[in-house]
Amino acid sequence: MKETKKTIALQIAEELAQRIANGKLSPNEHLVETKLAEEFHTSRAPIREALLMLEKERLVTRVPHHGFVVKKFSKKEIHQLYDATFRLEEIAMAKAVENVTDHDIQQLEEILAGQWAAIESDDIVSYYSLNEKFHETIFAIANNEFLAEMHHSLRKSSRPLSVLNMGQGRNMHASYEEHRRQLDALKLRDKEAGIQAIRDQESRSLKTLDIFYPM
Repeated sequence: MKETKKTIALQIAEELAQRIANGKLSPNEHLVETKLAEEFHTSRAPIREALLMLEKERLVTRVPHHGFVVKKFSKKEIHQLYDATFRLEEIAMAKAVENVTDHDIQQLEEILAGQWAAIESDDIVSYYSLNEKFHETIFAIANNEFLAEMHHSLRKSSRPLSVLNMGQGRNMHASYEEHRRQLDALKLRDKEAGIQAIRDQESRSLKTLDIFYPM
């Protein structure tokens, strides 16, 4: 019985996380447990468990005497989150350069081909999914489970920010080019070029987000 409840809570958490990432739930929006229980045809217990999961992922915040709301990031929090995320990516790039194989290169090429197809069809959801796969593959090549786990946790927290970022102007194109540079660096075993591509991606992302989160 407990196992079933946990499965339901996880499913609800994943659905709410997707809504937050897609902007269907806005920052500071109140998540009313009774309404969610009615929508998902369940009791309040799995809803509360799902919200606690999202709180751990920094996607929702508990407000005293009010319940849970969708988290609204401050500029300082975004810069700290991205600093931690991109520093881990730099470490992974340095290790991946030492470990990368021809098979790894082929995998990354296929992911980039999918990303380009998503750009051509203006499919942000598919692009974001492949974006995550690209980073996960590099961390797999780096072959450090602790690095990968930390990065995965941080990427969950930044998911709504990443989707917002990609939807602006030609940011999907820019992201693709930055990924292409990272792949080229892996092909050449050029650690410095790979790290520079990561830093350029960080700088561009923060410039976009600073417009939406000036404070």
